[in-house]
Amino acid sequence: MEKKTLTTQLLVQLGLLKELLILTEQETSELSDIHLDAMTEINTRKADVAARIEAHADPLRSAIAAVAAREGLPAGSSLGEVADSLTRKGNKEVSRLYEELHQVAQRIRQVLEINREVAERFTASVSSSLELLTRLVNQSSIYGSGGGYQQRPAGSVMINREA
Repeated sequence: MEKKTLTTQLLVQLGLLKELLILTEQETSELSDIHLDAMTEINTRKADVAARIEAHADPLRSAIAAVAAREGLPAGSSLGEVADSLTRKGNKEVSRLYEELHQVAQRIRQVLEINREVAERFTASVSSSLELLTRLVNQSSIYGSGGGYQQRPAGSVMINREA
């Protein structure tokens, strides 16, 4: 019974991670296309999936602990240790799910790294553009006494009405 519960919990976890992977891949696309409204929606959905993953962590830990105890493994055994023990006894389903979870988690890490890099480059690009615009705005064209336009930095000037 514990193995069936563990298998069910692993399938739920795998489904949640696959959902997160799909969202992170959508995020890559939206980052590339600079769709800020879509990014807001994706971030909300990612937060929801992350909350569901967190809520599911306790039942998954309990299922792992129950199978570990039943298999005679020490308390606090990892899923990998439980999967190895079950594989030696002929149950390959938990091991297969463990490997699939590992692969999906690895892919999520890769996509998140790509997204971080794209976001950092976008931020640097925007920062550079804003610096250029700031320099342009802070210069004024003034018609000089020599008959031509002179570039001078513009500054803020307060005018006193009484002066």
